[in-house]
Amino acid sequence: MPRKDTLDHLTRLYSASDDPWDHRTSAYEAGKYAATLAAIGPGPFREALEIGCGNGTLARQLALRCTRLTVMDCIPAALQAARQVLAPLAQVTVIEGAAPQDLPRLDPDLVVLSEVLYFLTPDEIADLGRWLRDHATGPVIAVNWTGPTDEALDGASAVALLAEALGPGTTDHHEGFRVDRFDLPG
Repeated sequence: MPRKDTLDHLTRLYSASDDPWDHRTSAYEAGKYAATLAAIGPGPFREALEIGCGNGTLARQLALRCTRLTVMDCIPAALQAARQVLAPLAQVTVIEGAAPQDLPRLDPDLVVLSEVLYFLTPDEIADLGRWLRDHATGPVIAVNWTGPTDEALDGASAVALLAEALGPGTTDHHEGFRVDRFDLPG
């Protein structure tokens, strides 16, 4: 779970705006979502999981490739925004919780971690990696900002810790972010 100061910061951001990073309007975010969806592939996915869904902007696009999609976040205001945008999509379930301790009981054939890993501690990433090895039956997509994060970990360090748990993946570098794909046996 993110540190208390990080949780407080994210809570303040979402209390001021339901779209603090302009996910709905930013050209950068649109490009990142396109690269993420390209790395994921067309699907369909039986049971997908997005950890750290924020306001649901990516989940809305992801849901079109999923029979069932569970999204989670630990910031209540972000979840409220996600519930509003995802309400018309019957295949989507929105839950409150933090990874790895609150992960739901499911065996997803797709897991998306978009700009969340560096909010976790190294031990939490290791625990998440174990959960993924035990439960995930398909690709794990990790998207990480490549600039400074103001967190203990940056994107490259966080994904390197995940790779220690999952084995080597493939990386696509883009301006400002990277997309790593780990293909777990199904």
